[in-house]
Amino acid sequence: MTISDKARKIPGVAAAEGAVTGAIATEQDLPITDYDKQTASDIAAKLNGHSQRELRMISAYEAKHQNRATITYKIAKLTGEEPWSGYDEQSVDAITTTLAESTPDTARAVRTYERDHKDRKSIIDATDRNGNRD
Repeated sequence: MTISDKARKIPGVAAAEGAVTGAIATEQDLPITDYDKQTASDIAAKLNGHSQRELRMISAYEAKHQNRATITYKIAKLTGEEPWSGYDEQSVDAITTTLAESTPDTARAVRTYERDHKDRKSIIDATDRNGNRD
């Protein structure tokens, strides 16, 4: 694990890293291929599933370049606190292992976050196994 990986587990570090990186990023640095060639609607449709760091990177890049409201609004809806520090950097196995020992409040937070962001069925199912259906 690199120093950057360890730092991302500190609350807010991944998001700040994304914002700084996005401010100096080129189109090739973005996690969406051919970003500048796509419409705002096309990009907004591809934002789900990106980590908080990636969303902040895209947001900073967009603000510096075209500043399209469709994209900035969607990113604003998707950005927020991870269920725990470093969540976006963890594998599905690591998340489900943590969920097996989590509180009902944590499981609900994971379920809400997953539905809004990556919508991974295996993680949502793990929140169900923890007795936290909504």
